Formats: sequence, C-alpha cells, structure tokens
Amino acid sequence: MANFDVVIKGTGMGIGEEALTNNLMKGFLHTLTLKEKLPQHIIFYGEGVKLAAYGSICLEDLKALEEKGVKIMSCGICVDYYDLSDEIEVGTITTMSEVVDILSNSDSVIIP
Repeated sequence: MANFDVVIKGTGMGIGEEALTNNLMKGFLHTLTLKEKLPQHIIFYGEGVKLAAYGSICLEDLKALEEKGVKIMSCGICVDYYDLSDEIEVGTITTMSEVVDILSNSDSVIIP
C-alpha cells in the first residue's frame, strides 16, 4: 500500500444538492475499491462518521476496503456527538491523538 490516507468529513462529496453529493461520495468510495493503490487509512470525522454506521449506502464498499487491509476509523468525539456508538458497522472508533499521529506521518492526505 502507498503511504497516503483519506479523510472524509461529511456524508457527501463536493457542493450541491444532498442527493448528488451523497451519490458522488458513494461513487468515490466504490471507485477506490477498484484501485490497486489503496490508502492506509480512511478517517471519518464530523458527519462523515455516519458513513460507517448502520444504514449507510457505503457500508459494502467500506467493508471491502477493510478486507483489503485499509484501516477504517471513525472519530470517537463525533461518534459520541451523533450517538452512534452502537451503530458503527465497519472499522474502529479512534481518538484525536491517533488521528494526529496518522496524518502527521502520511505522505499525502486526500479529502474528497
């Protein structure tokens, strides 16, 4: 795997109507599953943690990425804020300290 990480801060990608931006994010994550070079981590924070939770349209792709060795991580502060502790379906819940360590050691960070 290359030394890059993906940070996702919302449920959508770009600016526009919710249906469009959510579809773009789904497409981004799905396309990522098809690539040879994968990130070391995908870190969710803010509303992005909802993508790793029960009912998310991205769960299948996130689980596929996890099976390929990508570490899926959700910000614990955000998970608590949205009361999703029992609903995270993929990956782990992480701390801000761990997020800072990961990002400070990454060669590049992609924010879709």
